[in-house]
This record gives sequence, structure tokens and C-alpha cells, in this order.
Amino acid sequence: MGYTHYLQRPLELENFDKTALAVEECYKIVKSFGIDIVGGHGEPDTKPEFSSERILFNGSEKQTPGVWTAEGDFGIVWPSDKKNPITVSTSPVNGQWFGGAMLEKRIAPNCDGSYETLHIPRTYEVNEWSEADSSGNYFEFCKTAYRPYYLLVMCAYLATRYYDRRCVVSSDGEPVEWQVAVGILSKVLSDKENLIWKLLKKY
Repeated sequence: MGYTHYLQRPLELENFDKTALAVEECYKIVKSFGIDIVGGHGEPDTKPEFSSERILFNGSEKQTPGVWTAEGDFGIVWPSDKKNPITVSTSPVNGQWFGGAMLEKRIAPNCDGSYETLHIPRTYEVNEWSEADSSGNYFEFCKTAYRPYYLLVMCAYLATRYYDRRCVVSSDGEPVEWQVAVGILSKVLSDKENLIWKLLKKY
């Protein structure tokens, strides 16, 4: 349970070199926002991977203090309903749901910006519980808990779909949550934002 993004993908991804390159360019933009992106385990001073074989990264467990951080334990967070009035406050909390706080912005609680590793291998790693759907796709996901690195997770899934249209991307997030990622990928690919939006299954 928790805020998650999903990818349904074939056994072998097409155009993976182009995908990895695009995600690396997105990484540079996300990093320029002040979001610390590191290796898969979230350890500071480790490097994300954008290679011909896999894309692998996480947020940093020691996110640089500032606009992306807040003190406190917020439980299992969820984005707030943007249609509700937002109170002027230094707190990112804008309500509660049964799992924890509803947040009006992405934050790394107590400077911990890490959560689940984003790992997209060129070739899907079949195991005993793997099962392809009717389209021959396998199911992957990344639970990000609305931590700042999730912007790059969205970019990575969108880029994967862009270069292999057999993939399907979906999310717990509403369209407003995807706006920044769509804008980043549109800039990297020099393609129109409305075409990037079409890559999303539910929008």
C-alpha cells in the first residue's frame, strides 16, 4: 500500500539505449531542481545507472535539506486533493487519510529521500512468480511514497513507453501529478507535451 507507479513491459525492451540516454538527460534536469538521485540502495555518494543493460536509481537517504525536506514522520503519505483550499503553512500536510498524511508537495521526511529502487532492465528477469498478461507484458512497479525522486521515476516509465509502444504506463497519481515529468520529457525529446500525455494509459 502506498503511492505507486506501474509499468507493463515485454520480455525484451526495444530501443533501450535511446531510453537510457533520455532518462539520463531527465536526471540532469531533476538534479538541477535540487533533488538528490543516487544508486539503487539510496546510499549517498553512489551513482545512478543509465546503461545499455539497465536503468537503476533511488532518492538519497540523505537528501540535502531545503525545499524538498520536512521534519516529521508522516506515515503512508498520499498527495492532497488539489481542489481543496491549501492553508498557508510551513507544513506540507494538507489533510489526513487512513494511512497517514496527505501532502501538498513532494517531501523527503527527515531528509530521507529514498524509498523503493527504480530498476528497469533491458531484459525482464523472469522468476517463479512471473506471469505475462494477454499482451505478453510483464508487470513492474515502483512505490515512491511521494518522495521527490518520483519525478525521475515518472520520466523513466514515460521514456520506456515512448521508445517501446508495447509498454503500458499507469499510476496512482492524478494528471496534475504528471505535469512536471511530462514537461521534462517533452524538453528532452524535443516533442510536444500533448504527445507525451498520450503515453499515459488512464489520461
